[in-house]
Amino acid sequence: MRRPLLPLTLASLLLAATACDPASGASPSADAGTPPLDSSAGDVAPADRTACAGLTVTAGTYDWTVEHDGRTRAYRVHVPAGYDATKPTPVVLSFHGFSSNELEQEQLTGLSPLGDAEGFIAVYPRGLNFQEVYGRGDLDSRSWNADACCGPAQLGKVNDVGFVDALLADLDTRVCTDPRRVFANGFSNGGFFSYRLACERAQRIAAIAPVSGMEAVTDCHPSRPVPVLHFHGTADATIFYDGGDNLLAVGGKLYPSAPESVRRFAERNGCTGPQQQTYQHGNSTCVASTGCQPESATASLCTVTGGKHAWPGQPLYNDGTLDLDASREMWRFFQARPRP
Repeated sequence: MRRPLLPLTLASLLLAATACDPASGASPSADAGTPPLDSSAGDVAPADRTACAGLTVTAGTYDWTVEHDGRTRAYRVHVPAGYDATKPTPVVLSFHGFSSNELEQEQLTGLSPLGDAEGFIAVYPRGLNFQEVYGRGDLDSRSWNADACCGPAQLGKVNDVGFVDALLADLDTRVCTDPRRVFANGFSNGGFFSYRLACERAQRIAAIAPVSGMEAVTDCHPSRPVPVLHFHGTADATIFYDGGDNLLAVGGKLYPSAPESVRRFAERNGCTGPQQQTYQHGNSTCVASTGCQPESATASLCTVTGGKHAWPGQPLYNDGTLDLDASREMWRFFQARPRP
């Protein structure tokens, strides 16, 4: 994987942001005049499914596209070994960080081989870059509009939640998905975006697992309790564990700490019980809120003491700890939390 491009760094954002500066000659508002983004009208639970018929895709890795808002949007799909095209199968959406892409996210997370072992479909959507949003600028600037963060998607007010709607609809025509077991995770900017999906698509996304990304949505009112499992390192120098304002200089927003991000969902999920330690090994500890409504709607934080801007369990990028396997732990979390 291209190590320099995965983190959402302040320096790279400052350089890329010049592509949307009106003084540079680029359009200052790529989607000006479009309707308000991502209203609750799109938050509709799909019909239940007990079986599928007429689908021909088999196990393997595929690169597909779907049209949305006048753009051709791309996503990669890994259909697991042993997949049965007649049987509804869980789906895990995984969103890359700023300046990364779907190929790097697949490498970073290891979700494809895990999907083979556990029987879920891994999906890696591709964000838009400055060239695709503004017609000029850095190609290595793919991002998601997570409200508070980041890059061309946020600056251009791209309707990425709508893209996810279109992606899921397209995916349903190709593979047999289980509408009650669609989950989301993401790294950095992708982690921020997974929180946005929990806020705005609670009827589509059963649970989320952000890594190094905060809940900083301006108006977050999930239509049902959404379980959250958040991973973050205390020495993250890109998205600060204790929250920060380092995104303000590039058009982003103030964002809360990792504990506060999780606390907000604990409150939304009606968690009134004491916190309970659910994992501890080496430098990694996970703590869950309890007494939630329902009890399975826990809001949990896995803290990596001294951990950098990294994916726990992936040591090849930013020294990700081996004391915690984020991908495996989030799948265990997801398995126990289908959408009611």
